Amino acid sequence: MKNKCKKRFVAVLSVIAAVIIFLSIAGPQLVLMAARQPESETGFAYSEYFLNSYDDIRLNLKERVNKLRNSGITVETSEYAVDESDNLYVDNIYIPSVKEKTNLIVLTTGVHGMEGYIGSVMLDVFFEDIYPGLDTEKTGVLIVANVNPYGMKYMRRYNENNVDLNRNFIIDWEKFDLSSNKDYPEVKEFLQPEGKIKNAFWHEAGFYLNLAKEALTKGADKVSDALLTGQYEYPNGVYYGGNGDEKSTSYLKNVFNTCLDGEYENIVHIDIHSGYGPRYNMVIFNSVYETMTEAETKEAFDYEYVISHDSESFYATTGDTTDYFYRLAESKNTDKALFSTCFEFGTIGDSFVDSILSLKYTVDENRQHWYPSDSKVASEVVRENYNELFYPTETQWREKTVEDFKTATTGVLNAKLK
Repeated sequence: MKNKCKKRFVAVLSVIAAVIIFLSIAGPQLVLMAARQPESETGFAYSEYFLNSYDDIRLNLKERVNKLRNSGITVETSEYAVDESDNLYVDNIYIPSVKEKTNLIVLTTGVHGMEGYIGSVMLDVFFEDIYPGLDTEKTGVLIVANVNPYGMKYMRRYNENNVDLNRNFIIDWEKFDLSSNKDYPEVKEFLQPEGKIKNAFWHEAGFYLNLAKEALTKGADKVSDALLTGQYEYPNGVYYGGNGDEKSTSYLKNVFNTCLDGEYENIVHIDIHSGYGPRYNMVIFNSVYETMTEAETKEAFDYEYVISHDSESFYATTGDTTDYFYRLAESKNTDKALFSTCFEFGTIGDSFVDSILSLKYTVDENRQHWYPSDSKVASEVVRENYNELFYPTETQWREKTVEDFKTATTGVLNAKLK
């Protein structure tokens, strides 16, 4: 009897060992297959503008300027060097109004690095489909593209100092409390694990086990609050907001200041992002300083997907670009009209499971940045997932982004231009 039990025990252990060996060998490839995005299709509207490199985007922008000039439009261009040795520049396009200085449309892209890829597409959509219908006699346009050129070139959300620029727009750093995020230190080990990712399969399993432990011991809300708010104490961490103005931040602050000191009476600013919201719907995400409610915004812009300060899904951030624009205007006591908002193209989705995936992809990419994996498969999985988080290749998603941008931009401009 003892011998039979012993044999069964050995047999069970052998099966378990065989499964573990199989998963260790084949598991990573299965994970990669699940993560890999489909090849980008061509032939749909604007498909040629969905580019895949920072250099191609800058070249496309220059070609766009040439098209505008060849059609007789006055265009002023300039570039701001973030790092000349690495060819990192913020690109500016200014088209002055022909007669009256009434309206100024300001479009910013690439504040979150690789989110500038979808932003680049929308600039082409703007000039092809929106700009021709504007009253250019009294409306000017200012484009500030590739605000975070490092993040665009190296396909990161963050800049050359690992700073999230959309947490870096602080009004007064001397008065700002760098330890304002009290939740982050409690979940720091989970959000910025040390060491290289090894086997992709076991890494997946380990992440979800650790997430379950954090949620049970500290609460799921603490993890999400620690992440989204922004933190200012851990330079190697996620959503790090820095401890002073970054070069790109300082530059864009000056741009906003110039706009408010300029001749235009009415300023409409749209900051283009991707990553948050339902997968096939772009969300107009208003600043906490914008007084319009969700219902009022929907009615004014004739657009369904809106998040305002009174929305259930609204979350506050620190150092946000649009918040800064409003606060700067308030500090200057200007009589100019200002509307500053964010367009968010949803990618993964907005369900509970989707939010977990977004968290995982963010944490993994940051870990891979600081501790590059020796595993080619693990590195590829991280890259594929991160691309999906900000710049999906799926044709249906790409076509819908163009449709939503045109609808929302038309709605905003119809309501806000004088």
